Amino acid sequence: MRKIAILGTGPLPIERDSYIYSSSNRTWHVAKGLLDSGHRVHVIAFRPTRVERGQRKLDPEHRTFEDGAFTLDSVEEMIHFRNDAFLRARLEGFGPDLLIGVNAFPAARAAALVPSIPFWADMNGFGMGEVQVRARLTGRDEAIPHGWGDELPALVHADVFSAASGPQRYALVGELAAIGRLRASTCGYEFVHVIPNGREDPPPSTDSPPLRSDLPEDAIVALWIGCYNYQFDTENLFKGLSIAMEKDPRIHFVSTGGQVDGHNEITFSAFRTQVDSSPHRDRCHFLGWLDWLDFDALMRASDLGVSMDVPCYETEFGARNRLTEMMRVGLPAITTEGPEIARELVESDAGWVVPARSPEAFADALLAAAASPELRARKGANGRRLFLSRYTLSASLAPLLRWAENPWTAPDKGSQPLLLQAKTRDEGRGILGKLRRLTKG
Repeated sequence: MRKIAILGTGPLPIERDSYIYSSSNRTWHVAKGLLDSGHRVHVIAFRPTRVERGQRKLDPEHRTFEDGAFTLDSVEEMIHFRNDAFLRARLEGFGPDLLIGVNAFPAARAAALVPSIPFWADMNGFGMGEVQVRARLTGRDEAIPHGWGDELPALVHADVFSAASGPQRYALVGELAAIGRLRASTCGYEFVHVIPNGREDPPPSTDSPPLRSDLPEDAIVALWIGCYNYQFDTENLFKGLSIAMEKDPRIHFVSTGGQVDGHNEITFSAFRTQVDSSPHRDRCHFLGWLDWLDFDALMRASDLGVSMDVPCYETEFGARNRLTEMMRVGLPAITTEGPEIARELVESDAGWVVPARSPEAFADALLAAAASPELRARKGANGRRLFLSRYTLSASLAPLLRWAENPWTAPDKGSQPLLLQAKTRDEGRGILGKLRRLTKG
């Protein structure tokens, strides 16, 4: 058994909070897998600041949970998580053998402590791809250097990395090359491993699913779950739903989740504006963030899941948590091509994958799914089999669990990356100077 400290994103599912983000699920994914393998785990997870009616809702409390080999510090971002002295004190009190940063920002906070113990950075999702899409939607490029600055500390200091997909692994290797960590001493060393977004597989919720009893008995529920972030194509989702709803009055769109407070409050608002002006608005139902029991019950009572992506590098390199959740409960999905997991759906006949930016193809798939309960059942069962083979905690975390049992450090640990060593007359000015300052230990 090892003592493993994790810096991650909250709130965790065990906190029974309705606002559970994909990054929160990723943190619990890693923590629970390590706990199940017999390790002692201490998680320090920050709670993202929420926004209600345009006002930021502050929650400064430091809450501690303990249960056997598990400890959780649920903390506020500015007071605690960005406070090096606080993090050092909590870690020193625990005395970890290993340190893991889950998601890019927590990995950067772990890196800021310049750990001497073995350090794994889980760079969950292609951050630079996401900030590119954000820049396109906002019309401003300021997010680009900030995105790189968020990733750089972990790229410099971590011994080993994980990506959420095979394509993201290649992107991470490229980022390491860009700062000079592909050097003589690291030739042949495997920096990056793939950890797909796995899930705990608890028994089905026994709660009555929200909304379902209020719909017509023959309603076909097309379910969206989770946040509406920059990489999701809500414009064509709306168009595709409108085409299908016009042709089949049984189709109802149900959405859980919503905006990403403090990060993206644009996409969901624009989608709601479209829906509110639709002649089919009475068949669109927005339930917001649900607690886990209601969420699980609703997924199991739905007929199919839906997702639609913007064609971009984030889509190509990233993961889709909602598709993993749908496979977990055997819910067949309609999604757009691009992500690695969409290709797996095609190969396993576990859903419908349509071209990006094609609302007509999306509508055709939705109508075909609505017309055939047998087809939905077959594809859902195939998705469940795919989940069990690849996305359980033990299957998805295999590389990390091996490292936890027999940890190692990078051959260049403690060395400044080669391409950040150069001194120029412009050092201290502009983005290069900023990035160098970010990496000083």
